[in-house]
Amino acid sequence: MPWSVLRPEQQQILAPVRDVWNELAPDMQEHLRQVSQRWPRLGPEQRAQVTERMQKWASMSPEQRARLHQRYQQFQQLPPEQQERLRNAFKRFDALPPEERTQLRERFERMSPGERAAFLEGAGAQNRAGAVHEFMQSIPKEERRATREMMESLTPQQRMAAIRAWRAQPSEQRENYRRQLLLMTPEQRAAALAH
Repeated sequence: MPWSVLRPEQQQILAPVRDVWNELAPDMQEHLRQVSQRWPRLGPEQRAQVTERMQKWASMSPEQRARLHQRYQQFQQLPPEQQERLRNAFKRFDALPPEERTQLRERFERMSPGERAAFLEGAGAQNRAGAVHEFMQSIPKEERRATREMMESLTPQQRMAAIRAWRAQPSEQRENYRRQLLLMTPEQRAAALAH
């Protein structure tokens, strides 16, 4: 969308990204356009944060913007509950004193690529473990063993697919979904969870 299509008040709000507007992906332009529409409802602190982010974005190199946009797209593809967990983690990070945030960033930057991957995998494992715990707690105690054995027979990707599908069910249908999984053969489960 060309800059000229934006209304004058939107151009004023989005002024920090004017010089890079044409380099932005269409979905990012749309996101920013929506931010400008919500602007009147934002409080002063939220406005300051949005303006700071836009200024930071505009000061980045094209490669940095491309990497950040790629992360944004990956985030958008996550299940809603995982997006919410990440938002909460970022809120906790933002609530830390500035010097502590700086120390954590520096420590992360000093990590080797392998250490970073292990750190992020550990965070992911913690999220996966929490999801499995939530799933298992919903099951009647007398049926937990059979369900645990079935879940342990799945690959990590299949387990998360099962939990995502279970969470996507209306709460009154979750138990029925779990029982259906238990009744399937391993091949049927693998096929059902591959989608």
